Formats: sequence, C-alpha cells, structure tokens
Amino acid sequence: MIGRRRIITGFTCVLGATALAQVPRRTYHIAWFGYTAKNTVDEDRFLAAFINRLAELGFVVDRNLTIDWRYAEGKNERYAEFAAEMRDKGVDLVVTVTATAAHAVVESSHDIPVVTCGIFDPLRTGLIASFAHPGGQVTGVSSFTGDLMPKRIELLKAAVPSVSKIAFARCPECGRLSGLSIASIDAAFESYRESARSLGITLIPVDINTVADFSAAVALIEGKKADAVLLVPTSINAKLMDDWVAFEAEHRIPVMTEYRLGCLLICLRSFNLQSSRQ
Repeated sequence: MIGRRRIITGFTCVLGATALAQVPRRTYHIAWFGYTAKNTVDEDRFLAAFINRLAELGFVVDRNLTIDWRYAEGKNERYAEFAAEMRDKGVDLVVTVTATAAHAVVESSHDIPVVTCGIFDPLRTGLIASFAHPGGQVTGVSSFTGDLMPKRIELLKAAVPSVSKIAFARCPECGRLSGLSIASIDAAFESYRESARSLGITLIPVDINTVADFSAAVALIEGKKADAVLLVPTSINAKLMDDWVAFEAEHRIPVMTEYRLGCLLICLRSFNLQSSRQ
C-alpha cells in the first residue's frame, strides 16, 4: 500500500523521496477520473503539465507508466462504474478532480490510493479525518471554493456595480454525492445569501443537477430577471461551459465562475458595460 502510494499531486505532480531516488523498475498503472471531456483546451494544458512532471521524475507513459483516462462528461453516476473497473484492473493509484469521484473509489475499494486535484473541502465531505492526520487512502489538495464564494460575489459587484440580482447556479446533487448533507448545503447557501444582501444584492438559487436542467435554469433566470450569473464550480457547470458562453452572448449579462473562461467572460462584459457608458 505504502509503495503504491508514492504519487502526490498538486497543480502538476510531486512524487515521494523513494521515487525521486531511483528510476522505477516496473510499470505503474494509474487512472485519471475527469469530469468534462478529454481534449478540451484547459484539460490539455493541465494534463500536459501533469504528464511532463511525471516524466521528469522518471515515470514515462508507454515506458514504465500506463494511464487509463476516464471522463464522466457531466454524469456523476459514471464514477462508480469507473471505480469498479479500476478495482478489477488492480491499478496502483487513481487521480481525481472531484470529491464525488474520490468517494466512488473509496467505496469501491479500500486498497486503492486516491490523489485529489483541487476538490472541495475534503474534511466537510468526509474524505479525510482531519488536515493534520487525514488517515485513510485519500491525499492531495483542495480548493476551499465555498470559503471564497463571498469574495467572488464582492468581486462581481465591484466589476459590475449595477448588479442587483445574481442567479446562483449550483448543483445540490453534486454536493450530496461528494458527501455533504442537504442541511449543510442549504446552510452554506444562506451564508452566501447574507453576504450578498450586505452588498445590496439578491442571491437567487438556480439548481442544475444534470445537464438536462439547463433549459429550466435559463427560464428561471429570465423569470427572476437576474442581471448576473455566478456559476458554482461543479462538474455539471463545467460540462455546460459552452452553453453558458452562448447564454452570455445571447442575454448580454455577466457570467462569472472560477474557471478561466468564466473569468474572461466577466472581464469582457464589464469592459463592454463601461465602454457603453462613455
């Protein structure tokens, strides 16, 4: 178990002291569980860094490293299938980018080490016992997205001062599958709503639990006359990014998220608003 759990990832990948000391003599087999689709621009950039760093540390694809790529493409239920498949294959390690995927691996097997990349708070989602002594089979880094949400609301208001109603596009089901209780999800939203209220903003919950919910979400945003949209970073919103780009172009209201493209949208929209006033 310890010998197999030598790969720890951050933005790229860092390996333990044993791996750094010598070139691996056997072929390692790992799996990558993604949430959008392979070959997207951002995914290619991230994976290139990941693979290059592994090579620098002596783990070279098709020489002494095999990687199985699996993508849920917005369907969280697929992670359980992927986890069972990799358990049967006997992989050395699974790298995941969502807490939902990490839970699927843990529930499928207690023997496969799991490395996470920027997932939501692993403590609140039950993946680790504590940050000081995580225990179990999960390691990696987290994004603490929830803690940053009030600041994103503030940033959106600063970028577009006229904003008074923000549609909060979230995925409660994603949170539940990642290990959060409905009560904790609702409590988090109420805290975000209070932060928005202090800025004179009404925060409108818009639930998108599957890709098929997008049309209904758009109808709700239109019906509530929201003048901005804040996307919670979920696997569903990641899958819908092209749809959100089209939405912004059609409705001409700012759309903001932590994804690089989302940040670009809010910047461009803010620029257009300022330019139109001059």
